[in-house]
This record gives sequence, C-alpha cells and structure tokens, in this order.
Amino acid sequence: MSKIQSKEADQLLETYGLSNNTRYFDINSNRQIKDFLTYLDNRYEKATIQIHFDNKYEADQVLVWANNNIVTQPTENGRYFSIDDFAGQVPVVVLGPDSTANITEVQGNRYLKLDDRYYTVIGEFKNYHQIEQDSYYLTTGINQPTATGKLKDYRIIIDAPEHIIRHVAKHYHTQMYVPKFVTTHRNNRFSTIKEIVLIALMVLIGIVANILVAAIYWRQGKSTHLRDDLLRNWIMNRSIRYILFEVLLAVGVYILLSWRAFYSYPGHFAILSLFEFILFMVSYVLTYLYLSRKGIKRG
Repeated sequence: MSKIQSKEADQLLETYGLSNNTRYFDINSNRQIKDFLTYLDNRYEKATIQIHFDNKYEADQVLVWANNNIVTQPTENGRYFSIDDFAGQVPVVVLGPDSTANITEVQGNRYLKLDDRYYTVIGEFKNYHQIEQDSYYLTTGINQPTATGKLKDYRIIIDAPEHIIRHVAKHYHTQMYVPKFVTTHRNNRFSTIKEIVLIALMVLIGIVANILVAAIYWRQGKSTHLRDDLLRNWIMNRSIRYILFEVLLAVGVYILLSWRAFYSYPGHFAILSLFEFILFMVSYVLTYLYLSRKGIKRG
C-alpha cells in the first residue's frame, strides 16, 4: 500500500499533489489573487478545490491554496501544507530540495526573505525527479499578503470537479488546457498492478493460514478426548487467545508501518488493515463452524 501511494505521489509531485482533473489557464486581469479566491470560496464553499499560481516573472515561486482538502506529499524535513495554513494570515513555505531562495536561519529556524517580509519554512520536499528542484512553494489565502499579486502575473492551475472547471472558464472568459503531467499520469495508471497483486496474494496467504490454525486447534481439541461443553470451552479459550494475538499484531503492524512508511492517504491503509483482519477472523470462525458441523454429522 505504501509503495502504491508513494508511486502516485512520485507521479504527481510535478504538480505538488494535483489530480487528473487538473487544468491550467491565464486571466488577463489586474484584479488580485484574493478576489479570485473570494469568488471560489463563496461560490463553491463545499467543493474540494486546489489552486497553484505559477509566477510568470519569478520562475521559482509557486503559490498554493486549497479550501477543504489537500493531499499530503512526502518531505525530507518538516511537513507539507495543511488546510489551516491557508486560513491564517501568515504564509508559510515548503522548499524544493535544491531551492536557491533567499533563506536565512535564526535560532535553528529557517525563514524565506521576500519583499522585506520573512516567512517560516515548514518543510522541504524529498528529492524526486518529478518536481522542479529549484522551486519554493508559498501558501496564499484571502487574508494573506501573498494574495495581493495581480492575476495576469500568474499561470493558474486548478484542480477541481469538472463542472466547476467549466464554470470558472466561462465566468472568466478563458480557455482551459490539460497539463502534460495529466497525460503522463494517465499513461502510468496501470503501473501499480504488481503491488495490487502482491496485496491480494498476501491476503490469500493470511486467509489460508487462519484456516490451517483453526483446523490445527480443532484436531488438538479432538485429540484430548474432551466432549460437549468441555471441548467447546477448550477451543473457545484457544480461539480467544489467538484472536487477541491477531489484534495485537494488527495494531502493532499498523503503528510500525504508519511510523516508518509513507502514506498519502493513511485512512486507506487503516481501512485495508481492518478489512484484512475481518477476512482473517471470518475465515477462522467459518473453518471452526464447518469442522464442528462435520464432526457432529459423523458422530
């Protein structure tokens, strides 16, 4: 799961977490960025939208804004942006691995100096070839000073549902274009098949292992010559201890992998882990019930 989501992150790092719904356009207007963000925020309050403003005159600068959700990206140091970073009044910065931006360090903290302002550096991207190595990424928001720039000075990249993209294009009388990374990512959409097959194989092995454990416990119980309630209590005691072991193992694996591995969507890993655990327990219980009924019929 980590490898699949890391691959997706690698493929999308060129656009810093944008999806295949992404389009780009230009607005030849002297209006400010905050006017555009206010329009989006008021008109599409409940939609999930992410915007990147590529500065046409300062090639290494990218302004980032999102309203309701933003996909986590892997960083070498620090962290990536969160939704709260766009709602505040003070912009923060994530650096590309080879950024040459004007960075100064004070008491162990790094700051970007831009137009006589200092912005806190909160993270640095890992060194992936998909991302522009020299760029730096600033948050922007309706109440942030980075939103005072003119729209015509930026190439605007929007990631939103298709109907919203059409409405925005119509509202601003502009033409939308498909970025190259979208086509590339679509061509690579089957690149995770091997990992998915491996996940399915591991789940199958887990199911078979639980069936074997249930069968072994049943045979051990029968070999004790216990009958009726005594046999059921013996198997129940072994089963409860085994299930508790599985619970502790699942929790331990989840904590370890969440700590050591990268997940763009940690919730997906949690759901997969829970689904696997349920499958394992169902296979164990069904095997026990099958052997129990089979034993009753023979008896």
